Amino acid sequence: FGLYIADPKKLELQKGYCGFGGIPGFIQVSLYPNSYNIPRIPALIAHEFHHNIRFSHFVWDYGNVTVGDYLIIEGLAESFAKELYGEHVLGPWVTFFDKEEFDYSKEVIKEAIHTKGFAEVSSYMFGDTIAKEQGFQPVGLSPFAGYAVGYQAVQSFMRINDIGIEEATLLGTEEILRNCELFST
Repeated sequence: FGLYIADPKKLELQKGYCGFGGIPGFIQVSLYPNSYNIPRIPALIAHEFHHNIRFSHFVWDYGNVTVGDYLIIEGLAESFAKELYGEHVLGPWVTFFDKEEFDYSKEVIKEAIHTKGFAEVSSYMFGDTIAKEQGFQPVGLSPFAGYAVGYQAVQSFMRINDIGIEEATLLGTEEILRNCELFST
């Protein structure tokens, strides 16, 4: 586990904190402490720890990852954090969307659900602001749209199928997407 002091300007969209848990056995948190993010640190660590768990059971191929894969990995991680600490401490990456913006994002992402490749997928997950900063092609989305849609897809799947986060964690992307009803027409 590593905790690193962050530049608040670089993490402005994330409210001064973010993490990485994509390598089982390692968790990294970048933080510029403030009154918003300090109470959310346990939920962030849980989110990143969930990535450790998921990546211990499923192969994560950055070159062939799809938008759907990334949606589910982030949706499961945030759902795990919610299960442990409550919805009130979830990150801005899933909480800062009104209904209109969410519905628009969902439709854009629905059309790209099978798009492959880390650079292409990142545009849908992180949105245009970060895509431009990182040299990815913008796709017309707000920051962290993919995180918000992924979280709602997993929440919908668990609710409709009466499945808890423990069981959902071990299910494949396609099963969750097919049975979440979020992308039904």
